[in-house]
Amino acid sequence: MTTYELMVLVAPSVDMTAEKTQADLIKKLVGDGATFKEVTSLGKKQLAYAIRKQTEATYLLATVEGTLKTGDIEKRTKLMEEVLRFMLIAKE
Repeated sequence: MTTYELMVLVAPSVDMTAEKTQADLIKKLVGDGATFKEVTSLGKKQLAYAIRKQTEATYLLATVEGTLKTGDIEKRTKLMEEVLRFMLIAKE
């Protein structure tokens, strides 16, 4: 199994203070292909440029293990209004 790091930028209008909310969001993005070990909230930060007319976002960093398809995650992200951007990196 491969280990990934998933960085997600969430719209500031969504309350991401509860760990359950963070975990639910990551579960929706990852789907059934993998499990997540840890989700860390890095807090709200100012964006360098506006994304979908938003100037700040809540940063979530998740460690995910399993087999992931980037195309599936990208499709789910486009359907979720609260997710502004994501980045998936495979760790060695």
